Parts: sequence; C-alpha cells; structure tokens
Amino acid sequence: MNLFTLKNRIAMVTGASRGLGRAMAIGMASAGAHIVAIGRDDQSLRETAKEISAAGGTSTIFQTDLCDDTAVTDMVQTAIKSLGRIDILVNNAGIAPMERTTDISKAEWERVINTNQNAVFLVSQAVGRQMIAKKNGNIINIASVFGKMASNRSLHYCASKAAIIQMSKALALEWAPFNIRVNCIAPGFFQTDMTAEQQVSEKHYKFLINKIPMRRFGKPEEIVGTVLYLSSDASQYVTGSTLFIDGGYSIW
Repeated sequence: MNLFTLKNRIAMVTGASRGLGRAMAIGMASAGAHIVAIGRDDQSLRETAKEISAAGGTSTIFQTDLCDDTAVTDMVQTAIKSLGRIDILVNNAGIAPMERTTDISKAEWERVINTNQNAVFLVSQAVGRQMIAKKNGNIINIASVFGKMASNRSLHYCASKAAIIQMSKALALEWAPFNIRVNCIAPGFFQTDMTAEQQVSEKHYKFLINKIPMRRFGKPEEIVGTVLYLSSDASQYVTGSTLFIDGGYSIW
C-alpha cells in the first residue's frame, strides 16, 4: 500500500472548489499530499480547505482565472516560490453547458474552449517548465467520456474534451524524456453540480441510467482511487493513458 502514498508531495488541483475536483483534492490530501487548490470562487475554495483540514490534510488556496495567461503564470510562480515545487498537477477545471449547435454563439464557443481546453494548456505549460527543470513530474488531465463518445447538444464540450485526451498523449510523448508522466481520466456521469440538470429531469435521468450498465451515477468519492493510482508510484510505468470511470457507459 505504500505505493499509493502521496506523503511529502505537492499537488495542484484546478477546479477544486466543488464536485470531482473537491473530492480528488480531499482524497489526495488524505494520502499525504499538500494540496494547492485552485478555483474562481474564494468561498467555495475555503470550504474545500476546511474539508481537507478535517480529513487531516493541509492546503493552500489560490483564487485564479485560468483563462488569463498572466494570472496563471503569476499563480504558478507564487505557489512554487512558497512551497518549493509542484510534484503533481490535476487539470480538472471545466464547464459543461448544453445548447444546440445552431444556437451556440462565438462567445459561448470560446468560453467553453478557453475553460476546458486552453486552461489545461496554460497551466500545464507553466507547471511543466518547473517539472522539466527538476526532471520529474506527474500531470493528470480530467477529460470526459464525451471525449470519446458524442453527446447531443454538446458540440463545444465534446470537442474540448476530445482535445484533452489527445493533448495528454502529445504531452506524454514530448515530456517522457524528462521523467514526466501525463495521463487522463475520463469520467462519466457523477452526482455533481455539473449534472444537476440531468438529475432533476426524471425523464432524462431514466434515459441515462438505462444506458449505464451499472444503472447509477457515480459518487464523487469514487474517482479518488483512480487519481491516487495515477498520481502515486503505483503507476510508475503508465503514461499517455486514458482511464474511463463511467460505470460502463463507454462500453456502448
């Protein structure tokens, strides 16, 4: 079990203020990592920090707009100056609006691509420079089952998540010589704010449940084991991979 410990590791988690990001941050803290929790909502980040503390962990929070390249660079430099390094990066921040393609405005398209895709590039680049310099690092990008499959009225979301899977492979290839591993987690439907619309609509919920072999949405804490595996020494020879955590939804 020592293979799964994150003791003395510094782990940056974006989108840590709620949902899967909060669950992963708390789980990684419980495994020994100091968490650098990133998000836009300061109050929600403080709540995450309280839960990490209650679980016996430690954290530092940064309220940051990940679509702003200057803000990202400043945040990463400040975190490294304060903590010494970033060992693990979990790129989790994302949004999932639903809209007919004919109704998507250019501004809305750019908002989704900036948040889901460009932010991953900006944070990975900023943290990657430090990881390359110390020749060690671990990056985990959170994509989606819809990076592989299609979803109705979600063109911008599907496109952004498919890009994350390919970006993870390209980074894994480029940065392997620097002992940096890059992997991807593709979640299915989980009980989070992001899927609130699907959960509220009884008709939509039943439709989705019937397509999920395990016949339920996942619980946020059920992603923790996967992120611990990929962020720890248990997966030392794993890079460029995408793990689907979806109750079997992607089997279809």
